[in-house]
Amino acid sequence: MKSLFDPSDGGKPFGSIGGKGDNLLLLQETFAVPPWIAVPDSVFRRCLAEAGLDGAIREKLDTLTEMTAGRIAEDLAALILTLPIPEDIVRELAEAVPARFGTDFVSVRSSAADEDGARHSFAGIHESFLYVRGTAAIVDRMRCVWASGYQARALLYRQHNGLAMHPVPMAVLIQRMIDAQSSGVVFTADPMTRNQLQLVISTLYGLGEGLVSAGLDADTVRYNKTNGSFTQTTALKRTCFALNTERGSGLRELPVEKDLQQRPALSESQVRLLAETALKIEKRCHRPQDIEFCFDPQGRLFLLQTRDITTVEEYGPAAGNRQIWDNSNIIESYSGVTSPMTFSFIRHAYAVVYTCFSEVMGISRATIQANQTVYRNMLGLFEGQVYYNLPNWYRLVRQFPGYAFNKAFMESMMGVKETTDVDPDTPSAGFFRRNFVELPKLLALVARMLYRFMCLKRLVPAFNNHFNHYYTRWSSMNFRRHSPHELMQLYLDMETNLLRNWKTPIINDFYVMVFYGTLKACCKKWCGDGNGTLQNNLICGEGDIESTQPTRLLMELAAAIKADPELAHLFSTLPPQELLSTVAASSKARHVAAAVQDYLNRYGFRCMNELKLEEPSLHETPEFIYQMLANYVRMDDSLLDLAAMAAREQRIRAEAEQHAFASLTRMRRTVFKFLLKHARCGVKNRENMRFARTKIYGLLRQLLHAVGETLARENILDTPADIFFLTLDEVWDFVKGTAVTTRLRELAALRKEEFDGYRSLNSRPDDHFETYGMAYHRNRFRAATRPVDEAATRGILRGIGCSPGVVEGVTRVIHSPRDDVRLNGEILVAARTDPGWVPLYPSVSGLLIERGSILSHSAIVAREMGIPAIVGIPNLLSSVQDRQRVRMDASTGTVTLVDC
Repeated sequence: MKSLFDPSDGGKPFGSIGGKGDNLLLLQETFAVPPWIAVPDSVFRRCLAEAGLDGAIREKLDTLTEMTAGRIAEDLAALILTLPIPEDIVRELAEAVPARFGTDFVSVRSSAADEDGARHSFAGIHESFLYVRGTAAIVDRMRCVWASGYQARALLYRQHNGLAMHPVPMAVLIQRMIDAQSSGVVFTADPMTRNQLQLVISTLYGLGEGLVSAGLDADTVRYNKTNGSFTQTTALKRTCFALNTERGSGLRELPVEKDLQQRPALSESQVRLLAETALKIEKRCHRPQDIEFCFDPQGRLFLLQTRDITTVEEYGPAAGNRQIWDNSNIIESYSGVTSPMTFSFIRHAYAVVYTCFSEVMGISRATIQANQTVYRNMLGLFEGQVYYNLPNWYRLVRQFPGYAFNKAFMESMMGVKETTDVDPDTPSAGFFRRNFVELPKLLALVARMLYRFMCLKRLVPAFNNHFNHYYTRWSSMNFRRHSPHELMQLYLDMETNLLRNWKTPIINDFYVMVFYGTLKACCKKWCGDGNGTLQNNLICGEGDIESTQPTRLLMELAAAIKADPELAHLFSTLPPQELLSTVAASSKARHVAAAVQDYLNRYGFRCMNELKLEEPSLHETPEFIYQMLANYVRMDDSLLDLAAMAAREQRIRAEAEQHAFASLTRMRRTVFKFLLKHARCGVKNRENMRFARTKIYGLLRQLLHAVGETLARENILDTPADIFFLTLDEVWDFVKGTAVTTRLRELAALRKEEFDGYRSLNSRPDDHFETYGMAYHRNRFRAATRPVDEAATRGILRGIGCSPGVVEGVTRVIHSPRDDVRLNGEILVAARTDPGWVPLYPSVSGLLIERGSILSHSAIVAREMGIPAIVGIPNLLSSVQDRQRVRMDASTGTVTLVDC
């Protein structure tokens, strides 16, 4: 049986050929690799066994410490360097080397089994020898390679990394030497900055040993993977390494010709060839690579080895499976850390709702079935933060006609700042398929979409009636009186009767996307709207927005309180918790307590983060209502004037109409009025149907609390709130008998510890980032680039103006509407808002929001209440301090820091 391995013979080696050998096998499938053979590690183990040295080596290694490593290495080297080599191995080498290499020089290189791996590179740890010739010299160098596995630095490296100490699994590679014109190393990710989009080449004349071991000055090339551009820093290369011709083997340092010393070692064509080759290797290995290469005098590229870069935190594009994540708009609904229960529900809800929407819009069942992965993965969760899975949203929109237009409208609605595309390599359809298959489908979808749009006038009232029928029935139930299996059935009824009939809101969202997007484009093109805010002014003042009614009720109650001096004094001086108890005990304030109770009966399902099921509702925190009433009582009377607020909205609307229509021809005016009418109707319907969503979330919150109370009472969970650290399926599976984990207490505790850890982090994932490979492995959830806002450094911030007005005043930075804040005309500054923040709006003179889009809830309600607002302001919270004076111009979307 042959002991040596020659890859040109095919077959598999008898024993390991090490990490370097495995990687050479991979490389030579596609690329030019100098011929080589391997002495597997089984040969080394055989030699040790036949010499009876295993016991002696292990005995010495038992005493290994940093202090003894040097002495132990010397003793082991003495044993291994005199190790007898069996005659059949020497004979096989004597036959194989001339047959494979003739009289050419070879290198004798280490290749341990755990060398050049994903976790341990062993870079510079083991020995290799260049320009070796003759069987005797090869055998001698082979012993030296084996011994290098036991030198002090190798032993300590293995001990530090918890690797096997003996026998070192050391194979030896024998490879033809290339008389290199230039050599070097290419890193497919920058090893210093860890930039995955930059490839770095370090190169010099002669052999790469001058770079790897001697530390000679070398040229550096930085190649941009995105666009193929590169920069080159040329070093002064006075010397290089080449064959020691005097000795007939080994290396020596030689001077480089004068006229070459300051010229690049690689030509532009060689740089591009090397970069393209390296990127192919990276793609094949699914990891960033550290590749050794050389060019021979004829300009041919040879690859000498490749290994994973073990120091990078991310694998980057090399790992494949590129995913793009963005939370531009969804953060308004799911700010901060979101519980496992909420995420499990919304992920399922999105899949159900958008599947139903596709069905009603005429997408074929076959197409929907083929895209189930898309529907089931519309969202992602990173360190507790909810994100859109953008590629899947693009794939969803691509199923509908007019992808190029709808894509832009979707990005505008979602507030996506960085546009992208998915599946760019998808081949275009041929002439026949495009005109006789795809075109008829497109026309049918357009017709069906227009038909659904025309039906919205009938569908919206029908949806409201359908919703109110079930909501009235369920909201009157006392969930605490029902068992978990009854509540599970009730949840399934909710899903069947409401979630799977949520088609109208989604059709209306699509309707808004089309008409609002087209209106915005016409405002810019036809009306000269450079600021991009005219369409916002045109759709304000529509009135009858249900989500604003709760705040208007509180404002009316505050006006009544303010008219009574004694009550006004109470609300102006007492903190919210004390107000709650004082009003409840006061006969004079009985009508206030009754009004608050009536408010709770109607809107007690509301809370600060209304779509997060774990959040306590107003039923549990009624003191928030008293805090808002106290703020309103302290306000100027003019700010509580609802009629004046409505008049201001109508004035903004009328001025916008006058500006728009003055710029239009008669034909364009007709089209513009049509677009405006439908955009106004769609936005109004969208906001009202979103309030229906808030109501159903309130019911589901109560239902799950009731289940949690039962589980806590039965000693299955520690507290009722622990149910929110489980997923919906985990709870129902426990009820049904299909759970794979029944220890819910321990599972909830584990999740609670994990999610508490997310809350304590000093930073959260970026708003927009990409992941590769396995999303939670070797990805840092950071944007590839973070552009510097030069305007921000000059004291000017820019966002999206969505409700016009100019205000100069003092800011109040608020992290949660539950904060004990007293507001009276300041400018509210927040990372994001949701409908639960609306009660704060009447108490402020302006809104500055870091996140959000022109169609986010905060923008719509601010317009409806006539409050100047700017959303989507990058770096707002890091730039603006609490109680800082600023000037905001919501018409242009600019914020000027007056005190900076």
